[in-house]
Amino acid sequence: MVFTKPGVIRPVVIPKYAAVPVFIIKNNLRTAGMSRERYLELLDA
Repeated sequence: MVFTKPGVIRPVVIPKYAAVPVFIIKNNLRTAGMSRERYLELLDA
């Protein structure tokens, strides 16, 4: 899946793996400018 957002330099790409590797999650958070804490908040929602 590919997500884009105005103001973000490159798209966030999430592969359709059974388990997404941690390095991909970290790279996507960095690309999106999102903190780890915010990511975890969204997971709990």
